[in-house]
Amino acid sequence: MKNLNVKKLFVPGVYLISVISVIACIVLTITSINKYLTEKKDFTYSVNGLIDEDSVPVQGSDNNDNTTTPTNPNEIIRPYKSDKVTIGRYFYDFEAEAKNQENAIIYYENTYMQNSGVDYISETVFDVVSVLNGKVLSVDTDEILGNVVKVEHDKELITVYQGIDKVNLKVGDTVTQGQVIGTSGTSSINSNYSTSLHFEVYYKGSLMDPENFYKLNLKDLGN
Repeated sequence: MKNLNVKKLFVPGVYLISVISVIACIVLTITSINKYLTEKKDFTYSVNGLIDEDSVPVQGSDNNDNTTTPTNPNEIIRPYKSDKVTIGRYFYDFEAEAKNQENAIIYYENTYMQNSGVDYISETVFDVVSVLNGKVLSVDTDEILGNVVKVEHDKELITVYQGIDKVNLKVGDTVTQGQVIGTSGTSSINSNYSTSLHFEVYYKGSLMDPENFYKLNLKDLGN
């Protein structure tokens, strides 16, 4: 009889303990959710996870690395906006490896020449834009190079846009960063490309690799 009473009390006891455990879990879960929602107000989020509120998420664009005009005028953009643009020929760096130097050699009329800029190419015509605010120094047409526009910027910088079409600028015109200078075109020296832009950068009279130029900030350059 005693064993029977123990069994009768054991089953309800186990049930009661189970119910209490479930209720405790629910309360703990609700408390955790409320705490999370409260803390969430103090953060912003990126696609991949939590970031602090001072961070700025990277925005997509049509130009791989930096096609839209930045809010910071010291930033440097690329001279095109299309995401279809690629590099056809690199800048010739005297300190680069031999393989990279081979990709920066121009062969024209049985002559090998070192590329003084970067040739940007595409299957379709693309807009050519000013990388910084500036003033047009010259607008010329050359038999071999095609139409050539030179723009002077602050910090003793000059950018050259070569082999372009539909140029509607004249000497002395002011251009703003991101303003269309013309469209990609063709030239005798780059006749193997469907459409292209040859782009050069001069800093204090010396050539600079454009691909390194975009990584800079105007504040990084001396007066």
